[in-house]
Amino acid sequence: MRITLFDNHDSFTWNLAHDLERHGWVVHVVQEGMWCEDNWNQTDALVLSPGPGLPHEHDQLMDVTAEALRKGVPILGVCLGMQALAVHVGARLLNLDAPLHGRSSRIEVVPEASQRGPLGGMWEEIGGFMEVGHYHSWVVEESTLPEGWHVNARSSQGLPMAMGHESLPVAGVQFHPESVLTPQGRELLRGWGEAAQRCLAISASNVSLNFS
Repeated sequence: MRITLFDNHDSFTWNLAHDLERHGWVVHVVQEGMWCEDNWNQTDALVLSPGPGLPHEHDQLMDVTAEALRKGVPILGVCLGMQALAVHVGARLLNLDAPLHGRSSRIEVVPEASQRGPLGGMWEEIGGFMEVGHYHSWVVEESTLPEGWHVNARSSQGLPMAMGHESLPVAGVQFHPESVLTPQGRELLRGWGEAAQRCLAISASNVSLNFS
């Protein structure tokens, strides 16, 4: 599987790329501002990286997010990437009272997470709780997510830490799976990639049947 990692000029991007490569996938990193239409030709799945600022301050991030959703490309949004997905579909963000930078916490995975949506399988091996690393000061306002979107994990304060879609191959995590503060991060990335591959295989099979 060929994964394109859209880099929002974040220091964690290459950690994320290396963790994805550990599972045998080909990872191509494209920095914000350098994306071109030809990149879609080598993109089976897309990861939207963390980064500074807010989604609306990254025009190309929002454009790529919109196009990926339109094309049905499997997506994982990490931190800023999750926020970009939420903002694109009309949800709002909440500013935390205090930023969580380099902090760790225990989040709760909702019991039905692994059964919900095309990428729900990414949660199968995680369990009911997960230690994660935070580097953010904004979160998605859950009540503003439109129909079809669901929260897969929450903080101890009840704030969304992961989300997915009921029918589209799209998922987001507010925390950093590539951080040393997230011990099960590589396992989660492997689960996302394997779920994305299953989605691609089903899509290819449907295309073949349509032409048979």
